Amino acid sequence: MGALEKDGLSDTQVLAELDELARDDVDWRTGRILTGLYDPGRTAYELSAKAYSRFLTQNALYINMYPSAGRMEKDVVNSLAELLRGDDAVVGNMTSGGTESIILAVKTARDHARVHRPGAVDPEIVLPITAHPAFHKAAHYLGLRVVVTPVDPSDGFRADVDAFRAALGPNTVLGVGSAPNFSHGTIDPIAEMASAAAERGILFHVDGCVGGLYLSFMRRMGERVRDFDFSIDGVTSISADMHKYGYAPKNASVLMYRNRDLRIHALFTCSGTTEYAVINPTVLSSKSAGPIAASWSMMRHLGESGYRRIVRETLDATRAMIAGIERIDGIEVLADPDMCMFTLGSSEISIFELDDEMKLRGWQLLPQFSCGGAPANLHVSISSSNVPLVDTFLADLAESVTLLRTRGPTVDREHFARETAKMKDKPFEELFLQLAVLAGLTGSGLPERMAPMNTILDLLPAATRDRMLAVFINAG
Repeated sequence: MGALEKDGLSDTQVLAELDELARDDVDWRTGRILTGLYDPGRTAYELSAKAYSRFLTQNALYINMYPSAGRMEKDVVNSLAELLRGDDAVVGNMTSGGTESIILAVKTARDHARVHRPGAVDPEIVLPITAHPAFHKAAHYLGLRVVVTPVDPSDGFRADVDAFRAALGPNTVLGVGSAPNFSHGTIDPIAEMASAAAERGILFHVDGCVGGLYLSFMRRMGERVRDFDFSIDGVTSISADMHKYGYAPKNASVLMYRNRDLRIHALFTCSGTTEYAVINPTVLSSKSAGPIAASWSMMRHLGESGYRRIVRETLDATRAMIAGIERIDGIEVLADPDMCMFTLGSSEISIFELDDEMKLRGWQLLPQFSCGGAPANLHVSISSSNVPLVDTFLADLAESVTLLRTRGPTVDREHFARETAKMKDKPFEELFLQLAVLAGLTGSGLPERMAPMNTILDLLPAATRDRMLAVFINAG
């Protein structure tokens, strides 16, 4: 079935069909989603939707036609630059999300090096294993090599500064640190890393997509926050998402540069065709002004006091949740987080089976595979809608952990390990089919219980896992 009808349907019919399509979607209003949802509350949400809709058709590519889009974008960038302790030289642009911001930061570094460091003939970026996959994606698109450095599990999985410093070389065009890394919610030692990069004339980007706003308000509220922003001389660019803890609807991120001399390398211009002159500071050309207007509206509506209130509520909820988890035998928080996100791990039960049990109780968490010295774990991010449900979450978590400890595993990880080891030398197509059967994949959809599949994927080398996931998605 396709979407195109011969004669078209009424608006009522189409809306009814949309409701039917969304019937099995997770309901974000329940407060039980603990990842990827950043809820500012009903009033703010409704305002952002109205602002988005009001500027939906304005094309932010044409700021000569829609100067309002340019004005709002500048206001949002200036406010973020101030939060991130930048001076008047800091400039930036709004993008469609953290990935586009990161791609632009990598492009800027590559093109800056072509002018200022022509000796970097095989350009590479150096980043900890906890850095977001978007940096790998950017390097893949732009033809750069990625050098991955280890993290210190005993220090909250923060970057190992000595290893990072040692990895910087004559071809390094960009160093990267996270504030915080998404996986564990901890801030890398940005000052030390940026200094090491600056000593070699290398640009340094801070991925503050998750924490740029949140951590800045924490610092202003007197919370102890490790320095990560433009107050550090070696930091040359920062990304911060408005559609995360800025509470704007997707897709809205901001990329800020230390100065215009850096941003010039992000621009794409082309006037040598029969088309109109193209001048793009971002990857996208045409784009709705809706996300810009919604971001601007959130800042105007919430104000500093509103953001501080949400940070206080979610931070207190996070600390209460972590304290409650510490009282549950058989599970632990893997790192001491720097903000309202953390990871759950266990040496006694299958974390993937715990995810299934919590899902049966209505909770949505995010499984993460073992990597970088961390075991397989579940990621948790706290938003406003989760705050009233801390005790309910802890009760359901305790019940689930107790059940798994008492019942024992239903997924035999050792059996899966033996079976995958037998298959490792088989052709990939045969390997894929046999592992799919082992994981319970019988069609194009996902199984109701994900633990078998996630356990198998966790046992595979990352390259094999990546290929399997690509084949599965491509078959859909």
